[in-house]
Amino acid sequence: MDGKEVEQMIATRDLFAEYFNSKQDEKIPDIYTEDCRIMGPGQDVKFGKQAIVDAVKAMRESGVVTLDSGVDEGGVIGDDSGYTIGWYKAYRQDGTEIGRGGDVCMWKKINGKYFLRVDCWNYNA
Repeated sequence: MDGKEVEQMIATRDLFAEYFNSKQDEKIPDIYTEDCRIMGPGQDVKFGKQAIVDAVKAMRESGVVTLDSGVDEGGVIGDDSGYTIGWYKAYRQDGTEIGRGGDVCMWKKINGKYFLRVDCWNYNA
């Protein structure tokens, strides 16, 4: 595992929660590739940055106000790809937990920087 490259993926992944928690939702799609795909529980696979915009909007509409997340494992695959395996917790306005789950992310290196290409998560009721 290349430490610096994995650190870059983790730092970029952390931006999702940072942007969400500070209500900078418009910045979230910037951490994804143009051809990204998201795979949420019970949903069809969705493609492109508009899918990210729609997913964030749905999170807000479901009552999620803040997120906490972390990475348990990450690695580099070849010259331009990587993966992270992590977790998340979502909270309501009053601070109570609304949900939690795990995620697997696939990364694509473009011009020396990693972007999320595949974002797949589950939901633990």
